[in-house]
Amino acid sequence: MANSLNRFNKRKKLKNTITTYGDTDENLVDELLSSSTNEKKVENIFNSTKEYYDMHVSEKEAKEFLAQFKKDFNQARFDQLVNDCKKEVINSIVTPFGIGKIIAAYDKSGGNVDTVHNARNGTYATDEEKNAYENRGDYDSDKYHKDPKFIQINRQHSENRKKGESTDYMTGEKLDPNKSHDLDHVKSAKETHDDAGRVLAGIEGSDLANTESNLKPTSATNNRSKKADSMEDFLQRKNERLQKIDNLKGKDTLSETEQKELKKLEELNKIDDDKAMQTDNEARKEIDNEINKTYYTSAKFAKATLKSGAKEGAKMGMQQALGLIMTEFFTAVFDEIIDIYKNGYTSGFEDDRFFMVLKERLQRISLRLKNKWKDVAIAFKDGAISGFISNLVTTVINALIRTGKRVVRIIREGIYSLFRAVKLLLFPPEGMKHEDAMHEAKKIIASGIVISLGVIVEQYIDTIIKTTVFLEPFADILSTVFIGAVTGLAVTMVVYYIDKKKNDKDAIDDMVSQTDKKLDALFESLQELSLIQIKDNVQTVPLLQK
Repeated sequence: MANSLNRFNKRKKLKNTITTYGDTDENLVDELLSSSTNEKKVENIFNSTKEYYDMHVSEKEAKEFLAQFKKDFNQARFDQLVNDCKKEVINSIVTPFGIGKIIAAYDKSGGNVDTVHNARNGTYATDEEKNAYENRGDYDSDKYHKDPKFIQINRQHSENRKKGESTDYMTGEKLDPNKSHDLDHVKSAKETHDDAGRVLAGIEGSDLANTESNLKPTSATNNRSKKADSMEDFLQRKNERLQKIDNLKGKDTLSETEQKELKKLEELNKIDDDKAMQTDNEARKEIDNEINKTYYTSAKFAKATLKSGAKEGAKMGMQQALGLIMTEFFTAVFDEIIDIYKNGYTSGFEDDRFFMVLKERLQRISLRLKNKWKDVAIAFKDGAISGFISNLVTTVINALIRTGKRVVRIIREGIYSLFRAVKLLLFPPEGMKHEDAMHEAKKIIASGIVISLGVIVEQYIDTIIKTTVFLEPFADILSTVFIGAVTGLAVTMVVYYIDKKKNDKDAIDDMVSQTDKKLDALFESLQELSLIQIKDNVQTVPLLQK
């Protein structure tokens, strides 16, 4: 609309100019320039256009125009919805629930990279690390208790005890300077030896166990009662000890053995649970930090992550590239089938030209796929990058909690959608406004969420189908087609709903655009008509007269 008005204003500036034909008479030009404007003549020329163009618009005509525009616009939107629905259903069946399901068969619970958390829970990504733990060797007490670091720390605590400066870490009381003490591994040496995280990080057990935070002085009774148990397990036996104390005190007489047992139990009863657990938590935190730091900064972990990331990237890249090719192929086939059905006898399949027409249609499908090679390359690249990122995300998550195979698949599909949305926002197509890019990114993320929900539901549908005897052999195919179709429809509906809020603005923009084109055509016609009138009158009735 603005362009048309600008052109109209330019024409107004040119209204006092005329076109001359042949040689120019300078005297006539001077006379013309010094003359006044015949406003009435100009008005008559413009009024003469009214018989060709009626600029008046009645209320009925306006309503009819708006009704027809709305009908055409909605029909276009409906046609687009049907087309999108068809393509999304095919794409969902082929890509996330077709090829994606095949690729998911190679997913592992816990991801593709070994982590400390998963190793401690018995989940390994590689047989190499699993075998390394199983062949760690038996626990050797002497290796830990005769280690130079253990001897040095024990000697230091002995000197402090004799000075009256050493405290029992379990009770918080001063140790008897004249009575020997034990040096306890807060996290037991055996537990450290059998720690799968330690083995994965490749740290020597004695180096990890014999540190100042993990070696604390306590009484022989406390240390030898705790043995190789964890602090939590040791303290949980407190109620059992209290029960024994009550039983012994309830007797009239105690044997020498029972007296010793009661004395031991009463000494154990002095343990301050909070102090003991605080020390245990601090020791374990330091050990865990050392294990995590050593392993996650190692070349072994970096190599495993890069290798698995490249593999996952290639898998996701192939999934998206093949998915795009197959989606375009089936879409083209369906389009040709629909065209044959609509055209009937004119399709060429009803006469002796069958094979010739078939060849032409196959060539058309082939050309359609050939023209998509750039999109296929982009799909592979985007899939590869998002696959690499999803592998990193999965690895990070598995450092905290173990992911199931289906979760790995959800992460992969989710990261792909998120990657495409971010890419669109950062590098929008030429001419796309930021507002439109945000809108399209919202649709991509919503589609990713729907697909992720479909992956979750797929497991339950697959289980239900397998419970039916005659359908069990076809369970995988049926679940893929059914969930793919439902997910494709859901994606289309969600995207349509998101677009619906934007449709009113699009309708107005489209109306303005159409009106702008019509006005342009009208102004051009008026200009041509005006020039004709001027040309017809220039020799007999000049526009400018005295």
